[in-house]
Amino acid sequence: VIVAAARQPKVRVRFNHSGRTHAYAIPPTYDRSIDDEVLAAIRSSLDGHRCETRGARLPWKSLAVRSGLASYGRNNITFVEGWGSYVRLTGFYSDLPCPEEAWQEPLAMKACEHCRACLDACPSGAIGEERFLLKAQRCITLYNEETPDFPGWVDPSWHNSLIGCMACQDVCPANCANVDWLEGDVEFSEDETGLLLEGRPPDKLPAEVVRKLEAADLLVAYEVLPRNLRVLLEAA
Repeated sequence: VIVAAARQPKVRVRFNHSGRTHAYAIPPTYDRSIDDEVLAAIRSSLDGHRCETRGARLPWKSLAVRSGLASYGRNNITFVEGWGSYVRLTGFYSDLPCPEEAWQEPLAMKACEHCRACLDACPSGAIGEERFLLKAQRCITLYNEETPDFPGWVDPSWHNSLIGCMACQDVCPANCANVDWLEGDVEFSEDETGLLLEGRPPDKLPAEVVRKLEAADLLVAYEVLPRNLRVLLEAA
């Protein structure tokens, strides 16, 4: 198994609504477009070894930490030295012989020992003092990725991303060089934003809207996008 980390920014997407332009971010880990580039780079580096390499779906956070590629932060997110958490983890199966094993116990960043930045910034109390394991049932990401409705205890003002959450990552000292790193030029007009808020299925949307969703890699999250976008706009 080959584990890889690709440095990646937050993606900015703009929506025009009620005469204003609103810009919202998608956290770095959600943009899958770089996966093909990583696979191509690995295959190129292995050229001449007479081996095959194929994409895989495995618990990359755990494998990245166990292999020494990354370390856990107090927020249970993986950090790569010099890159922080602005990375996308991926990996591949290969029949390339592996003469040495680099397997270790899960490690936490030393910088977390005396730091409370993410703990204090988490609006929902998902990060605890007693363990380096997220209280998933309190994490906003759990609810804005999957569930049809937010629990009543979730304050709308806590939301900050189209999907996922950046509250703990944006305050982390390990991300100080990355926090303002946003890229993306996808923008939806007033009419297009209205269609998204209606929740029309993708096959009922204009081709240009679908193209923009694909460009922002939002089609995979389209089932929750109308609800998440509505909450952000109502809190603006």
